[in-house]
Amino acid sequence: MKKLALAVAVPLALFGAATFYTSTQVESTARDAVDQANLKLREMGVGAGADVSLTLLSFERGLLSSTARYQIDIDVADDEGNTEHYALLLNDRLEHGPLPVSRLSRGQLMPVAAQSHFELERTPLTQKLFDAASGEVPLVGEVTIGYDGGQAGDLRTAALNIEDEDGSVRIAPANLNFEANRDGSDVRMDGELAEIDIDLQRSDSGQPVQVSLRGIGLSADKQDYDAGFGFGPSAITLQRMEIKAGDEPAVVIQQASVEEALSRGSRGLDQIIGYRIGEVSAKGQTFRNLALVFSLRNLEESSLKALVASYKDILDQSATPQESFAGMTSAQQQELQARALQLLEHKPTLALDEFGFETAHGAARLSVVLDLQSPSAEAFTPDAMITSMLASLKADAGIDRNLVRDIAGLVVQNNARDGQLDQAALQQETEAATELFSGMALNTGWSRLEGERLVSSLHYANDKVTFNGREMSVPEFLGFAFGSVQNAGLLGQ
Repeated sequence: MKKLALAVAVPLALFGAATFYTSTQVESTARDAVDQANLKLREMGVGAGADVSLTLLSFERGLLSSTARYQIDIDVADDEGNTEHYALLLNDRLEHGPLPVSRLSRGQLMPVAAQSHFELERTPLTQKLFDAASGEVPLVGEVTIGYDGGQAGDLRTAALNIEDEDGSVRIAPANLNFEANRDGSDVRMDGELAEIDIDLQRSDSGQPVQVSLRGIGLSADKQDYDAGFGFGPSAITLQRMEIKAGDEPAVVIQQASVEEALSRGSRGLDQIIGYRIGEVSAKGQTFRNLALVFSLRNLEESSLKALVASYKDILDQSATPQESFAGMTSAQQQELQARALQLLEHKPTLALDEFGFETAHGAARLSVVLDLQSPSAEAFTPDAMITSMLASLKADAGIDRNLVRDIAGLVVQNNARDGQLDQAALQQETEAATELFSGMALNTGWSRLEGERLVSSLHYANDKVTFNGREMSVPEFLGFAFGSVQNAGLLGQ
C-alpha cells in the first residue's frame, strides 16, 4: 500500500513542482513576448504611416493560471501631419504548464510552458464592433508558448454586420494561424477570410454600389528574419471580386494574387514581386492572365541592410515620410547617397520580368532587364549620372494585332454615347483605330511585323544600341527616336 501511495505521490509532486516553476516564469515569458512583438512591429511599421506598439498593463499570477491585460496603441498620421491615437485592450488568461487543462481536453499531451486565451475588451472605441458581432466577442485567439520560447496559435474574428446611413458591410468569420520561434526570426502564417459584402451608395449620384469579395487568403513562410528582411515566400490571394455600380454590367475579377519572395542567390539577394489576375470581365470583354512581375537581383546583403538602416533613421525623425525627407540634413543625404553607391558597386539587376495579358484573340507581353553599375566619376549632372549607371538594357515587346482590335473595340464602345453608334459603326471605328495603331507602329519603325504580331526588341551595352536588329550608336538611336515621334505628330508643332 505504501509503495502504491509512493508511486502516485512522486509523479504528483513532480507535476506540482513543474507547475509551480512554470507559474514563476510565465510573467517574464509574457514580458519577453511583448518586447519581441514591439521590435517586429517597429520594423514593419517604418514608412507605413502608422506606429503600433504593445504594452503589458497588468499581470496577476495564480498557481494554475494567471491573468494579463494588454494595450495596443495605434498612432496614424494624416496628410496634414496630425496624429490620431487609438487604443485597443486585450484580456488574457494564461494556463500554466506543463499540461494545461485545455490542451489535455483536446488530447494534446506535449508539455508546454503556458497556454494563452485572449480576447478583445469592450471599450467605447470597440463598442461598434461588439454590436456588429451580435453579442459575440469580435476577436479571440489562443497561443501556445513552448519551453523554448516558441509560439504557435491562431486568431479568430466573429461574423460582423455593420450598418449605418451610408450602407452596410457584412464580413464572414476569419481565422489566422501562426507559428514563430523565440526571437521571431522564423515565422509562418496562413489565414482565410471567406466573404465580404459591401452595399453602399455613391455620395455624388446616389447610385448604389455593390462589392463582393470571396476567398481572401494570406500566407507567409519567412526564415532568418532580421532588420526587416525575411527569406522565403509570402502571398495574398483573392478568388473572386465583383463590382456593380447601378445598372452597369458588373466587373468581375477572378484568381488575383500578390506574391513576394526573397532568397539568396549566387551573387547576393534576389527579390521578386508579382501581381497576377487570372481573369477580368468588363463590358462584354474578357482579359486573362494579367501579370505584372518585378525583380531586384544581385543585391549585396550588408550594403542593402546599411541602406535600409539609413532610410529608417530618416523616417524615424518625423511623423510622416514627407516631413522626414523635407527635414533631411545634408549629412543624412550624403550618407544615403553613399549607401546607394555601395549597393551599385555590386552591379545589381532591376527587371520588369513580365507585363502582359491575353484576350480570346491574342496576347501582349513586355519584359525589361536593366543591369546597373556605379556611375562614372566624370558624371556631374543628374542625366549623365543616370546614363553612366546603366551597364546594359534588354527589352522585348510583342502584341497580336487581334488583341489591338479587342482593345480598340472596348475603347470605342466606352467612348460612344448610348444610341449614337450602331453595331456596324462600332465595327468600322474599331477597324480604323486598329489600322491606325498598327500603321503608326510599323511606319515609325518602332515595331516590325512577324505574322500577325507586332514585335520590338532593344538591347544596349557598351554605348551601342541594337534596335529591331539594327545597330546604331546612342546619339543615332536618340535621333531616330525623337524623329520618329515627331514625324508621327505626337509632339505637335
